[in-house]
Amino acid sequence: MSSKARVIAITISLCIFFISCERSVFTGYEEPKPENNKIQITSNPSNAKIYLNGKNTGFTTPSLLTWIESGKDTIGLKLFLYRDTTFITDIKGAAEQKRFIDFKANPGNYGNISCVSSPLGASILLNKSKTYRTTPHTFSKLEPGIHSITITKAEHREDSTNVTLAASTTTQVNIILEDTTKWVSYNPKNSQVQSELVYSITTDMNNRIWFGSLDGLSKFDGKRWTTYTKSNSALRANVINTLLVDKQNRIWIGTTRGIYVIINGTLIDYSLNLPDQTVVGITESIDGTIWTAIAGGVCKLSNSKWELLKISNSGLHDNFPTCIASDDNNRVWIGSRSFGIAILDGSKWSYIPTSSMNVKDISPGVASICFSKEGTIWISTNSPSGDVGKVYFFKNNSWSHYSQTELNNNVIRQIKTWNDNVGFATRFGLGILSPSNEFKYFKKGNTKLWELNVYQTTFDNDGNIWIATSICGAAKLKKGF
Repeated sequence: MSSKARVIAITISLCIFFISCERSVFTGYEEPKPENNKIQITSNPSNAKIYLNGKNTGFTTPSLLTWIESGKDTIGLKLFLYRDTTFITDIKGAAEQKRFIDFKANPGNYGNISCVSSPLGASILLNKSKTYRTTPHTFSKLEPGIHSITITKAEHREDSTNVTLAASTTTQVNIILEDTTKWVSYNPKNSQVQSELVYSITTDMNNRIWFGSLDGLSKFDGKRWTTYTKSNSALRANVINTLLVDKQNRIWIGTTRGIYVIINGTLIDYSLNLPDQTVVGITESIDGTIWTAIAGGVCKLSNSKWELLKISNSGLHDNFPTCIASDDNNRVWIGSRSFGIAILDGSKWSYIPTSSMNVKDISPGVASICFSKEGTIWISTNSPSGDVGKVYFFKNNSWSHYSQTELNNNVIRQIKTWNDNVGFATRFGLGILSPSNEFKYFKKGNTKLWELNVYQTTFDNDGNIWIATSICGAAKLKKGF
């Protein structure tokens, strides 16, 4: 290689060396260090959502925000039912600020509740505490939240409601009180009666009322309730067709799936060997024997087993009885849909077809049988289809039609006697015949109940009358009706 070429090669190598050295020491521009300014935010009440410059941080009070940059920021707090609160923060340097927001210090964060009742002049309880105020009245400067309002007035059913109050608003409460001067209703909305449809009702020796409904059995002692359903007892069905209190104060329960008895608070299934599980009636004869009317005949409880009586082995004329009752002579009376009444006296059977009663236009079926203390026998009739019928009574060795406009061509589901009164549970209302032969009929339009489709009636030791209805649950008609 010539000396000129060597010089050129050396020159190029030196240039490359110096260029590479220059690049290795280039550092460029330095990035600013991230800031971690802090702000501690608390509030009263707590749990307010924290917003930073309009965006939800995902934090609630109390919280420490640790990523705040220097400068001005808008902090917003949102608390349910309270007015939103906003403030500006200006953080400079690596500092920590503390901010406390008292929602309750803002007069705009309070509301009002206006209470009105029908009738007026009712006492008001606010959050279960006496206020010594009566309707109409407006409570002001209340904290936002859920408040309970209870309205009470003499001879009316107490009623209450919960209201949700927001800041700077007035919430209206208007409660219509049930007038209990004469009638008191019991339904799933105001009691532990399990259904609006109540089939059966009775009173035990302790003056407790038992309600048999579409959805279970309830007991009420005047203050406390006890319920029995499939979910908490031995019941295999919730439909309670009929009830009986026996001489030992045991409660017998006839359902669509068997018969049961409550002894000292324990419910026991007594359906073993019961030929059919649909029980339509229960009675106790004078000697203490329990009898049931079922879809298939009549059963007698003997030595803890059921003995079935039907057309083939008894004096029954129908295997589908509609009702069963016992008189003071230890006789058992069984009504049927089409064949009048069969009577068992010990081991002797007799039969009374309605056609033999010498009463004009009488239907062949018997829906209810009842006996008064002085010996009168009461029955209600119906057609084979279960349609309308009338009321008849046996006295002085003859049958007569008890004619009342409200009872004629009505469905008389049950007749019940007490203290020489006679009660008639009918499709269109409740009839009551007093010992002085005064007849009263309570129906839609002359009672506080909006419908009176009555299945059964009973009475308590205080002289009140109770009814089971198909639409309105149960009800009490107070003494002195």
